[in-house]
Amino acid sequence: MKKFLVLSFVIAAMSFTSACGGSADDAVAKEINEETADIAEDISEDANEDNLAEIIKTEAVSAGSKDLYSLTGVVKDASMNTITIETEQGSTVTFSTDDDTKTEYKDGLLNGINVRITVECDVDKLESDMDVEVVEIKEL
Repeated sequence: MKKFLVLSFVIAAMSFTSACGGSADDAVAKEINEETADIAEDISEDANEDNLAEIIKTEAVSAGSKDLYSLTGVVKDASMNTITIETEQGSTVTFSTDDDTKTEYKDGLLNGINVRITVECDVDKLESDMDVEVVEIKEL
Protein backbone atom coordinates (compact mmCIF):
# COMPACT_ATOMS: atom_id res chain seq x y z
CA MET A 1 0.00 0.00 0.00
CA LYS A 2 2.81 2.37 0.89
CA LYS A 3 4.47 1.76 -2.48
CA PHE A 4 1.18 2.49 -4.23
CA LEU A 5 0.81 5.82 -2.41
CA VAL A 6 4.38 6.81 -3.17
CA LEU A 7 3.97 5.84 -6.80
CA SER A 8 0.78 7.92 -6.94
CA PHE A 9 2.69 10.88 -5.54
CA VAL A 10 5.41 10.43 -8.16
CA ILE A 11 2.86 10.38 -10.97
CA ALA A 12 1.08 13.42 -9.55
CA ALA A 13 4.35 15.32 -9.22
CA MET A 14 5.32 14.46 -12.78
CA SER A 15 1.90 15.56 -14.02
CA PHE A 16 2.21 18.84 -12.11
CA THR A 17 5.54 19.68 -13.69
CA SER A 18 4.27 18.75 -17.15
CA ALA A 19 1.03 20.73 -16.76
CA CYS A 20 2.80 23.88 -15.61
CA GLY A 21 5.01 23.91 -18.66
CA GLY A 22 6.93 27.15 -19.12
CA SER A 23 4.91 29.13 -16.61
CA ALA A 24 6.35 27.29 -13.57
CA ASP A 25 9.43 28.63 -11.94
CA ASP A 26 12.36 26.58 -13.28
CA ALA A 27 13.93 26.17 -9.83
CA VAL A 28 10.72 24.77 -8.38
CA ALA A 29 10.23 22.44 -11.32
CA LYS A 30 13.82 21.23 -11.02
CA GLU A 31 13.40 20.57 -7.28
CA ILE A 32 10.19 18.62 -7.85
CA ASN A 33 11.86 16.55 -10.58
CA GLU A 34 14.79 15.76 -8.26
CA GLU A 35 12.44 14.73 -5.44
CA THR A 36 10.46 12.59 -7.89
CA ALA A 37 13.66 10.87 -9.04
CA ASP A 38 14.64 10.17 -5.39
CA ILE A 39 11.23 8.65 -4.66
CA ALA A 40 11.39 6.53 -7.81
CA GLU A 41 14.83 5.27 -6.74
CA ASP A 42 13.47 4.32 -3.30
CA ILE A 43 10.61 2.41 -4.94
CA SER A 44 13.08 0.62 -7.18
CA GLU A 45 15.23 -0.40 -4.20
CA ASP A 46 12.14 -1.73 -2.38
CA ALA A 47 11.08 -3.68 -5.46
CA ASN A 48 14.52 -5.32 -5.66
CA GLU A 49 14.28 -6.58 -2.09
CA ASP A 50 13.11 -10.15 -2.05
CA ASN A 51 10.32 -11.60 0.06
CA LEU A 52 11.78 -12.95 3.31
CA ALA A 53 9.25 -15.77 3.59
CA GLU A 54 10.12 -17.04 0.11
CA ILE A 55 13.86 -16.82 0.79
CA ILE A 56 13.49 -18.84 4.00
CA LYS A 57 11.56 -21.50 2.07
CA THR A 58 14.03 -21.71 -0.83
CA GLU A 59 17.49 -20.77 0.48
CA ALA A 60 17.65 -21.42 4.23
CA VAL A 61 19.18 -24.59 5.63
CA SER A 62 18.07 -26.42 8.74
CA ALA A 63 19.92 -25.31 11.87
CA GLY A 64 19.50 -28.58 13.72
CA SER A 65 16.10 -28.05 15.31
CA LYS A 66 12.68 -28.46 13.73
CA ASP A 67 11.86 -24.77 13.33
CA LEU A 68 15.38 -23.28 13.19
CA TYR A 69 16.88 -22.23 9.84
CA SER A 70 20.05 -20.38 8.86
CA LEU A 71 20.97 -18.05 6.04
CA THR A 72 24.45 -16.74 5.35
CA GLY A 73 25.39 -13.61 3.51
CA VAL A 74 27.06 -10.21 3.52
CA VAL A 75 25.70 -7.31 5.57
CA LYS A 76 24.48 -4.54 3.26
CA ASP A 77 22.83 -2.35 5.91
CA ALA A 78 22.26 -2.52 9.66
CA SER A 79 20.51 -0.37 12.23
CA MET A 80 19.25 -0.78 15.77
CA ASN A 81 16.39 -3.12 14.86
CA THR A 82 17.03 -4.32 11.30
CA ILE A 83 19.73 -5.99 9.26
CA THR A 84 19.81 -6.32 5.48
CA ILE A 85 21.97 -8.98 3.90
CA GLU A 86 22.72 -10.24 0.43
CA THR A 87 22.55 -14.02 0.62
CA GLU A 88 25.06 -16.36 -1.00
CA GLN A 89 22.45 -16.94 -3.72
CA GLY A 90 22.21 -13.21 -4.44
CA SER A 91 18.89 -12.40 -2.76
CA THR A 92 18.53 -9.26 -0.65
CA VAL A 93 16.51 -9.65 2.54
CA THR A 94 15.85 -7.53 5.61
CA PHE A 95 15.34 -9.04 9.04
CA SER A 96 13.73 -7.34 12.03
CA THR A 97 15.57 -7.92 15.29
CA ASP A 98 14.84 -7.19 18.92
CA ASP A 99 16.71 -6.95 22.20
CA ASP A 100 16.45 -10.73 22.70
CA THR A 101 18.41 -11.51 19.53
CA LYS A 102 21.70 -13.21 20.39
CA THR A 103 24.58 -11.52 18.56
CA GLU A 104 28.20 -12.52 18.11
CA TYR A 105 30.51 -10.20 16.18
CA LYS A 106 33.92 -8.73 16.97
CA ASP A 107 33.77 -5.06 16.01
CA GLY A 108 30.05 -4.46 15.69
CA LEU A 109 27.64 -5.21 12.90
CA LEU A 110 29.47 -3.54 10.03
CA ASN A 111 28.57 -3.40 6.34
CA GLY A 112 30.53 -5.93 4.35
CA ILE A 113 31.01 -8.58 7.04
CA ASN A 114 29.85 -12.15 6.49
CA VAL A 115 27.16 -13.32 8.88
CA ARG A 116 24.98 -16.32 9.58
CA ILE A 117 21.45 -15.42 10.65
CA THR A 118 19.46 -18.08 12.45
CA VAL A 119 15.71 -17.70 12.44
CA GLU A 120 12.84 -19.55 14.03
CA CYS A 121 9.69 -20.17 12.02
CA ASP A 122 7.30 -22.89 10.91
CA VAL A 123 8.28 -23.09 7.25
CA ASP A 124 5.07 -25.00 6.39
CA LYS A 125 2.90 -22.14 7.72
CA LEU A 126 5.19 -19.28 6.67
CA GLU A 127 3.14 -16.60 4.95
CA SER A 128 4.73 -13.28 5.86
CA ASP A 129 7.83 -11.69 7.33
CA MET A 130 5.97 -11.42 10.64
CA ASP A 131 6.14 -15.21 10.98
CA VAL A 132 9.96 -15.13 11.19
CA GLU A 133 11.84 -14.47 14.45
CA VAL A 134 15.60 -13.81 14.36
CA VAL A 135 17.25 -15.90 17.06
CA GLU A 136 20.94 -15.26 16.40
CA ILE A 137 23.29 -13.20 14.25
CA LYS A 138 26.86 -14.46 14.14
CA GLU A 139 29.86 -13.06 12.27
CA LEU A 140 31.61 -15.74 10.21
